[in-house]
Order: sequence, then structure tokens, then C-alpha cells
Amino acid sequence: MKERSQLWTLCYWVLMGAFLLSAALNLLHVRGGFLTSHLADLTVPSLLYVVSRGLAPEGARPSIPLMRWVGHTPERAAIFLFLASSVTELSQVFWPRGLFAGRYDPWDIVAYGVGLSICYGVDKYGNTNGNGTSRTRTAG
Repeated sequence: MKERSQLWTLCYWVLMGAFLLSAALNLLHVRGGFLTSHLADLTVPSLLYVVSRGLAPEGARPSIPLMRWVGHTPERAAIFLFLASSVTELSQVFWPRGLFAGRYDPWDIVAYGVGLSICYGVDKYGNTNGNGTSRTRTAG
């Protein structure tokens, strides 16, 4: 179980670093291709998955009841975060200068799905007890 905790701690810090890199490049108006176009789309939902599931390091675990509810099961976390992320992207079609200002890009939705699918797969199936059943950790 300790290796699993270390894996998720490493995952948390890699995702946090990637998100901060993407945010810094965007704030500096650097045109960085994938780094500024899709890296945050790949990492932010994944980072929220790790935090909501209670897989992040101790100080980064959710204290907000909604986040604990979202992370109660791997399925709930993956589906809820994918839908919420997709709604923010789709809102750009109808409200490009709104709360989630930007241009709609269907590849952003693909990035959400890829990142969340990887987290879900590792969380759900990455640590089996030998007979194919997983020993997942639930938050809350």
C-alpha cells in the first residue's frame, strides 16, 4: 500500500508542476504549442481527480464536502469531472467572453478524457489483490 501512496504523491506533484508550467507560459503570453494549448486541459481534471479521491499528499486532500462527495468512488470522480470540464468547454461556444472565456476546441475535451481515463484506470485497476479485484481507496 505504501508504494501506491508514493505513486499517487508523485502523480500529484507531476500534475501540479505541469499545470503551473502551463499557467506560467500562458500568463507570459508564450506560444508554446501543446504546452500552452492542451497541457492544462490534460492536467487540471486529472489533478482534481487525484485530490477529490483523497490520493494526494496529506495537506492537499479535500476538506470541502463537495470534493469528498465527488471523489467517493473512482467512477463518480471520473464521470463528474469529465462532464464538468466538458461543460466549461462547451460554454465557450455560446459565451466566449464568459466565466470560462476562450475558444471552443474539441481537442480540449479529448484531453480531459485522456487524463481522467489514465487516472481512473490506475486508481481502479492499478493495484489488484491477485484475483483481479482492486483495492481502491475512497475519500471520506
